[in-house]
Amino acid sequence: MLKPLILSLFSLTILIFLEECKFGKEVNKEHTSKEFEGIITYHEIFKNIDSSLNVDDTVQVFYSHGNYVGVHSEASQNFHLIKDYYFQKEPLRLLLFNDSDTLHQMNLNFSIERLDSFKVKKIKDKIFSRQCESIDLNTSYTGKDSITYTDFSFIFSRGYLNVDKEHFKNWKLGFFNKVINETGAFYLNLKAIHFDSSHKNILSFKTNEVISVKEQSINPAIFKIDLSKIKRSN
Repeated sequence: MLKPLILSLFSLTILIFLEECKFGKEVNKEHTSKEFEGIITYHEIFKNIDSSLNVDDTVQVFYSHGNYVGVHSEASQNFHLIKDYYFQKEPLRLLLFNDSDTLHQMNLNFSIERLDSFKVKKIKDKIFSRQCESIDLNTSYTGKDSITYTDFSFIFSRGYLNVDKEHFKNWKLGFFNKVINETGAFYLNLKAIHFDSSHKNILSFKTNEVISVKEQSINPAIFKIDLSKIKRSN
């Protein structure tokens, strides 16, 4: 059940594996003094075609010097994501679901994914009275039986929610490194639509829309994890 669900959640084929990781080292803050640090709150909606997952949730992303943890508010008994970690030094992405304390590691170097299109455009939308731009990013993945497509849209405001691009340079999954390299900032809104081989029939979709932004210092304790809970999944 876990593998198909993760596939849908992130609209991508995901390889989960275990690598050696080290935490507790002080983050080098050089070149990051102007970075955003604080909490970004999103309204998240996710649905897949077979209705096995239907999420309407609030997510708080705690960001500090290239590390974040997304804390999901959904409290239902249904299987769902409750925490999502990223550590820039490794780089490492970990998912925690409500049915266990296992941390599932994601492969951020997804080399067989193809970038089909990457476009930056000006838009009329304003968020928090800030002028925004959009990145439309289209990817495809050829699996054993068929090809699937994912269309992403990232809305951002240049100069707002600044991040150090170096923190995300190795996040190749979904070509997120290319997004950050262009924006230099965390996104305000995100839309991801996953299609079948026809690129017409929707398999799943996900949206994140910013609700609020609060600049503040983040307690490093929120990023502490139990390394023994990281597990390889096939």
